[in-house]
Amino acid sequence: MQPGKDPEGSGETFVEAARRDQIVRSAIATIAEEGYARASFVRIAARASISPGLITYHFKTKERLMRRVMHDIAARLDQAMEGGGEPLEGFEDALRRIITGNVGYCASNPEEMAARREIVSAATLPAGLRAELDAQELAGRAELGGFLSEGQRHGEFRPFDTGVFTDALFAALRGAPAVLRGRAGASPADYGRELADLFCAAATGRPPAAPR
Repeated sequence: MQPGKDPEGSGETFVEAARRDQIVRSAIATIAEEGYARASFVRIAARASISPGLITYHFKTKERLMRRVMHDIAARLDQAMEGGGEPLEGFEDALRRIITGNVGYCASNPEEMAARREIVSAATLPAGLRAELDAQELAGRAELGGFLSEGQRHGEFRPFDTGVFTDALFAALRGAPAVLRGRAGASPADYGRELADLFCAAATGRPPAAPR
């Protein structure tokens, strides 16, 4: 939720956009494999088979590149949580799509999740980027809280503390990739569905429907 405004790419040509995307993909792969601290322009450029100067031309600094990496991952994750083009059937359906979409995307894109984890946990992350990521998380929490409150006003969700629910859901979704990594052979679809059943039951006060 809340990927924020794209920090790069305003008014760029198709070729420039493709080059930026290539650099971002290489940065994700490098960070996931070697860690944030070792993901220098030299290493990222070597993986992309380009010169380090080309990365400097497009992003100027590592901070700006990391901002673009986090933006792109968040945007794709947000899209996955929308659950496709099918019309929503209500707030419970929307909540279920958020959960299953998040779990499914994280399971299908472990490299991106590893890179995101490395960036967020980096001790040397620039203060400006740290503050921006913290602000985006707060905005995402507020967005989810507003969604839950609206579901309550419409009578689809029972009365509950939306802050507690938001904390629990964020913790569950953040921990899902590690849980799946630790369960050899576990089905991400089954895990996402079970997690959605739990939170939807908690939100509505009704037990999950029997499988069809």
